[in-house]
Amino acid sequence: MSFAIVDLLKGGGNDYAKIAQQQEQQRKQSITRGTADINQAFSGFTPSFYQQRAQAYQDFAMPQLARQYETNRNQVGFNLANRGALSSSAASKQWSNLARDLGQAKQTIADQGIGQAEQLKQGVEGQRQTLINQLYQGADPANAGASAVQVAAGYQQPSTFAPLGNMFANLANQYYLSQLINSYRPSSYVQAPPTYNAGAGALPPVSGGSY
Repeated sequence: MSFAIVDLLKGGGNDYAKIAQQQEQQRKQSITRGTADINQAFSGFTPSFYQQRAQAYQDFAMPQLARQYETNRNQVGFNLANRGALSSSAASKQWSNLARDLGQAKQTIADQGIGQAEQLKQGVEGQRQTLINQLYQGADPANAGASAVQVAAGYQQPSTFAPLGNMFANLANQYYLSQLINSYRPSSYVQAPPTYNAGAGALPPVSGGSY
């Protein structure tokens, strides 16, 4: 009788081990399937996607920079003409400063676009990893896949950008301009440097003495 009980217990132990093994195998399969679904949902986040987001920021910011450049260009020109200094060395320096600030602003916009794209990339990858961690805990591929699709769709929406700050603040804070801005804000000026066309893809160079 005792031998029969021992044999029964041994047999039951083997059954439990087999069931546990089957459950673990099913869990691994669920995790594999869920991981594939998550990765598929995030498959659109390629290097090209992030490059397009960086470019989208530049497309947003450059027309604003063009308007700021136009305003400051006119202010510099009026100030020089008002002082009768259009052909002076001071004029060359002021146009040089305007060109310098323009170049720095263009580089800043490019860097900000890249930075925003990188920040977006980190957010996307963080969410993908969070979903995978949740999958390992719950082994629910259907829920993981549905959540991944929803999260990915949110990140694929166009980004919202803040308005561009004053990229010519250093120039505007100079004494000869700060006095002028308070009393006069011209809309145009004769013989000004080339006007920037936002559709042309590049801001114009400004050379000293070309005013």
